[in-house]
Amino acid sequence: MTHVAVIGGGIMGAGIARSLADAGHRVVVVEPYLPVEIDGVTVTRDLNSVLPDADLVIEAVTEQMSVKTPVWTRMGELTRPDAILSSNTSVFDIDAMAGLVQAPDRVLGMHWFNPAQLVPCVEVIRGSTTSDGVVIAVQELLSGAGKLPVVVRNSPGFVANRIQFALVREALLCYEEGLATAGDIDTIVSNSFGLRLAVLGPLANADLGGLDTYQSILQFLSSTLGERFAVPEVLKRLVADGRLGVKSGDGVSEYTPDRIAQLIHYRNARLERVISAVKDTP
Repeated sequence: MTHVAVIGGGIMGAGIARSLADAGHRVVVVEPYLPVEIDGVTVTRDLNSVLPDADLVIEAVTEQMSVKTPVWTRMGELTRPDAILSSNTSVFDIDAMAGLVQAPDRVLGMHWFNPAQLVPCVEVIRGSTTSDGVVIAVQELLSGAGKLPVVVRNSPGFVANRIQFALVREALLCYEEGLATAGDIDTIVSNSFGLRLAVLGPLANADLGGLDTYQSILQFLSSTLGERFAVPEVLKRLVADGRLGVKSGDGVSEYTPDRIAQLIHYRNARLERVISAVKDTP
């Protein structure tokens, strides 16, 4: 059992605390403002009494560095030198936070997704000084809590939000241009490629669709809608090298005939279950 301190008892902090408490860890939430009640989780206003004994600290305060900075300073002052320090930030620089504490090799990002107690994936963001042992320890803790930890490099927005916010931005532009109502835009996404993305990610879907086709579509979109649809250099190189996806045996990934058959069977079977589940939802 790990003693976990979650700083911030809002929507994300409460969900994180619930997930780790359900996995058998001792969890204390530090929340000075909101009336927070979580079954099996201690809630306190006193940061000073919690941090010295914590094995793992998860900062989950408001997404403003002006708020996070003093919290991280206190984390550095009050925790044991071997305690793992993490942030649930979805965009900010992990190295900037590591620079606020002693022993920055114990610092990493731990980006959960709302609702934290339900969504399986957690981005584990490795800073430039994060030690291998800290990454492994966090991966094991998350896996033990039924989560799917994925290690990514430190970069603005990391991976999930770079992709997610590119989608949201384009959806807002479609709405602004009057192409469809907000409800219809959401319906299109959630009942078309959104269903496929719940089964396979965008790169596997691109390999299945054909990278040459994707390049052609992006070329047309960039010629009509601008540079935000410019063809990435990596896609140009793959197509130029004849790596077109499953139809050529390799693309972003490599494929044998057996692997292709397995992938298509997996996609179709999972997609049927996803569609059935969505239809059954009231």
